[in-house]
Amino acid sequence: MAVYSYLLVWAGATLGQELGLFVEEFPAWEIFGWLLFLNLLIFHLIRSGFSERFSDPALTVPQVVLGMVLVTVLLHYSEMMRGALLALYFMVMTFGIFALDRKRMVWMSLFALLCFTTLEVIEALYQPERFLLMVSFGHWAILSLGFTWFVFVGGHMHNLQERNRQQRLSLEAVNSKLQEAMKKLEEIATHDELTGLFNRRYFLERLDEDLARAERTGQPLHLAILDLDHFKHINDTHGHQAGDRFLREFAVVARRVLRRTDLVARYGGEEFVVLFPHGDTADIQDVLERLRSSVEAIRVPELPGVILTVSTGMTRWCKGDTSDSLLHRADEALYRAKSEGRNRVQLAELSPVS
Repeated sequence: MAVYSYLLVWAGATLGQELGLFVEEFPAWEIFGWLLFLNLLIFHLIRSGFSERFSDPALTVPQVVLGMVLVTVLLHYSEMMRGALLALYFMVMTFGIFALDRKRMVWMSLFALLCFTTLEVIEALYQPERFLLMVSFGHWAILSLGFTWFVFVGGHMHNLQERNRQQRLSLEAVNSKLQEAMKKLEEIATHDELTGLFNRRYFLERLDEDLARAERTGQPLHLAILDLDHFKHINDTHGHQAGDRFLREFAVVARRVLRRTDLVARYGGEEFVVLFPHGDTADIQDVLERLRSSVEAIRVPELPGVILTVSTGMTRWCKGDTSDSLLHRADEALYRAKSEGRNRVQLAELSPVS
């Protein structure tokens, strides 16, 4: 807006000089050269982010002041155009009407009147032949009335903008809270509150999706059921708080050891399930062995003598498997791991569904 306005004024002033409406010694190039330099400086301050430290990052007041000074200089060099050029003061005030509150609009109006009054006084003292008291008073009165209108309307527009801004901020705050609430609801719907792992319902949904993908593409799919050994004894001996502590510690270890693509969930009580959508059987057995040894290494300072172990039953998807058949086969492998001494990974015997 500033660049466009100054170019427009420069073109008009140049044309006016050619038509003899300005004094012959009117230094148009010097005036607008300085204006270009100062506007480039303001542009740099805004674009560089330096102006962000001020209450008005657009630097509206400096730009309005600069515009008022320009108009006053143009009035000084004008001959027959002074009355018409007074409108430029209002154009500059229009530039500030969207950013300045009523108090600052008053100060800008007073500054413009001071500039114009100073110009008239200087000309009355040093160029009395050009000074006409009634004309000068008429110009001053027009400016005063015009600025009064700008102060009133500008303040009203600023208040409307401020009200809209507050409403927008309020709506954004409500929207932010709604987003947080939705996120929490989604978290509650898909995650176990104690361990932070996925819950049983979410796991079964993902299992059905991955089974459909396996049937469609033939890509490998493995599933494991894990059960914490002698967990009831820990609860009965040391209390449920100790049991909860071990459940949370297991969740931390599982997230750290398992791969990013693996999905682990709390299936119920001390039982967990892991879905492996990628990898061959040997690799996944290695992953589960690392998890088993990491769980065995868990130590709770408050319970130094308690060692936690985990038994695991693992199976891979076969053509025609359903979620029930896959879980059943993994559960049978878990039962074998328990019956053969616990703290081990047991691979299920394959019995594909025909």
